[in-house]
Amino acid sequence: MATNAKETAKQENGSRVFFEHVIEKNKEPTDKMMLGVYDGYSPEWKNTYRKQTEALKKYLGANKGYEYSRDTGVMPYIEEIAKKECGVSVKDRWNPMDIVLVKKNKKRVVEGTIKEITNIDGMSKEAKLTLLNSYMRETLKNKVLVGVSLKAISKTKKTANAEVANAGGKSSPIEVDMVKGSLKCTLTLGKKKPFLFDTGELGFDIETAKGGKIHGQSRNFQYSKDRNLVQTDLTPKGKDAGAKLGKVSSVALDSFLGGMGLERPTSAAKHKHIPPVGKWNDTDKKYWINLYNKLNSSGMIDFGEVAVYENNKKVAEGIEDVIDYAIIYETKNADRSSAGRFSSKLVAMEWANIWVTISKRGKSKEWCTALYYGAKKEFGDSNGPFLKIY
Repeated sequence: MATNAKETAKQENGSRVFFEHVIEKNKEPTDKMMLGVYDGYSPEWKNTYRKQTEALKKYLGANKGYEYSRDTGVMPYIEEIAKKECGVSVKDRWNPMDIVLVKKNKKRVVEGTIKEITNIDGMSKEAKLTLLNSYMRETLKNKVLVGVSLKAISKTKKTANAEVANAGGKSSPIEVDMVKGSLKCTLTLGKKKPFLFDTGELGFDIETAKGGKIHGQSRNFQYSKDRNLVQTDLTPKGKDAGAKLGKVSSVALDSFLGGMGLERPTSAAKHKHIPPVGKWNDTDKKYWINLYNKLNSSGMIDFGEVAVYENNKKVAEGIEDVIDYAIIYETKNADRSSAGRFSSKLVAMEWANIWVTISKRGKSKEWCTALYYGAKKEFGDSNGPFLKIY
């Protein structure tokens, strides 16, 4: 899938055009037409679009007569109202829809109703958002207004799935728990690649009650930035490999952690013991040494080999030396990712501390379940309904 917003827009508009031609005109768009929409269009992408379209057609049944919106039309209309009237600051935290379908003969009524229910004098933004979500659930159920979230589809999958999310109903929540011994925060420096930690993450595995395996990672997803936000991302393993659940919503994280009197670890740029490059002092270093010792004594975190390698030879070992060498590497800009991966690893240790604290309080299962639904963007009345194709 795409790695930047412009590429994502092209790919999603490719889906939009493919959907419209097949569903409304009963024929695929020409390759020339698709290349005009997405210049990276290829046989592989044609196969992906076919899978997506078949899943959407199966959900819609005999329904036709839609307008297909992304950059213009009903989708930006809804986004703007959600932002201005309902307090939605980040669209995907509320609703990860990438394309919106609306019945052409109902579009004016839909837009008018949305404007009316979000423009009631004296009503809080939270209440307006609840009304908006309720109306969108009703119109999704009737297949009048359908927000579609597109997820990666494995090459090995012959078909894609379509699943309604946040549409109400009484389905039982899926219980998820941690796979024991899976928490890994490797502190090996320079062994796989000079001047870099082998990974910049806290890795972990969780498992559904039915045995579904999911791998998670908490890390900076842009190592070229010296000090960046660390996010948590979940990816199904095994038969579902390739279909990402996605990044866990910060709203879901804050809701769960706040209920336990805990706070989500801050970004590296705001952490009081992660100074700018070249500004380290003994107090900052001691903080991370103490945190490592605390976590190591818990027996829950696998730190791997706590050592430094240069030219395939071990030159130092122990947490003090690892931190000292990491500081030297980022100060000298030994690798363009030295600082970003180092600070990511430090914040990952804070996340490891969160896991240890939650485990000691006997809430691991609830925590893992919160992560799972936070990645699915299904965790409360503030989340909008959508159709996920994956």
